[in-house]
Amino acid sequence: MLKKDYLYGYYIQYDDESAYDGYVYLRDYLDRDEVLVFLETAHHKGEAPFEDNYGRDYLLSKNSDDTYLLTRRD
Repeated sequence: MLKKDYLYGYYIQYDDESAYDGYVYLRDYLDRDEVLVFLETAHHKGEAPFEDNYGRDYLLSKNSDDTYLLTRRD
C-alpha cells in the first residue's frame, strides 16, 4: 500500500512493504543536506538512485505533481 509522508518540505510516496526501509534511511540516518541532494537530483534529472547502509538499492523519482516516489530496486 502506498504511503505519503512529508520530509524536509517534500512529499514522498513509498510502498509500505517494499520501500519503507529506504524512507527510514532518508529520514533517520542521513543528514538533511544529504537528503536534499537526492531530492534536488530527482527534481532536475527525474530520478536519483541511492543505496542504504545494508546495500539495498532504492530509486527516488519525481512525479508530475511535484511529489516523489521512492521504490526499491532489486
